[in-house]
Amino acid sequence: MIVDIHTHFIPPELIELIAGGEGPTGLTVEQRDGRDPLIIHDNGLRYPAFEIFREVDARLAYMDELGIDVSIISISPSLYLYWLDPGETAEVSRTLNDAAARMVKDGGGRIQAMATVPMNDPEAAAAEVRRARELGLVGVEIGTSAGTRQLDSRDYDEFFAVATELGMPVMLHPYLSMITPPGPSVEGFHLGNVVGNPVETFSAACRLLVGGVFDRNPDLRVIFVHGGGALPYQIGRLEHAYGVREETRSVAERPPLSYAENLLFDTVVFDERALDFLIGMAGPERVLLGTDLPFDMGDISAKERLEGGDPVVAERVLGGNAAALFGIGADAGTGGRARASTS
Repeated sequence: MIVDIHTHFIPPELIELIAGGEGPTGLTVEQRDGRDPLIIHDNGLRYPAFEIFREVDARLAYMDELGIDVSIISISPSLYLYWLDPGETAEVSRTLNDAAARMVKDGGGRIQAMATVPMNDPEAAAAEVRRARELGLVGVEIGTSAGTRQLDSRDYDEFFAVATELGMPVMLHPYLSMITPPGPSVEGFHLGNVVGNPVETFSAACRLLVGGVFDRNPDLRVIFVHGGGALPYQIGRLEHAYGVREETRSVAERPPLSYAENLLFDTVVFDERALDFLIGMAGPERVLLGTDLPFDMGDISAKERLEGGDPVVAERVLGGNAAALFGIGADAGTGGRARASTS
């Protein structure tokens, strides 16, 4: 069973809400004859809402082309909407999570979904995690911060405690690099994404590790996308700082590497050598197939590379780890594909 834990969606419910003038402020939709609608942010960000994002049948056909049995969908990070009034973010989050639950239901067992929550209102975020679990969603996707509030803030204690209590893995995805103008060092050449995303993830991951979040929630599981950004390759630097700098060890009870059991990573690293390093560093039990498709910065190369290698590692990374983490039954695999395509 092949499980893709990192692939995004933009439901028609949101597009209709925006187009009807009742959606979140700062967003408009440009309807285009014979082409996918274009979502436009008031900061100038524009991107098409591909049919694969919107329609379950198109998603399933795309999965069949790629050889993916189960996709765990999550909202496109540009739509976290943490910058809005918290009440508006919470309202849109409910709409998105209801839409995700509908797509799961229509997916014939081949689609699961992560919730989005209003991290600009920590109390509401915790409440929406509970509601999302009742809807049948299997995890929660969050950004790297919300305004000036960082993820190690004690304001998020209830949110992380609820996610842990409900067995909802948290997937951390960068978004600031997508919605803000790039600084001079990463201006042009798409470096805001190439450089900005991995660094953004690294910063947030460091705060989780040294900010005591895993001390307060020892059973919390956090997935870091894009192979963990810069974290796997620079965690030794953070570990060293913990040993020599008083401020680095002022909160966390243990060194960063001792929280390895709390950390999970996807496979979007584009390079066989980087993938081998990631699996060697984290262990095959903590790496999960992700593609980030259908974005042009997506990467499914790990599937082919792993299928030609150690079968035990392949079974874990390509689906076994995700099945255990998210509670996906064996009937969601190839048999589920056949049932969905003939229903």
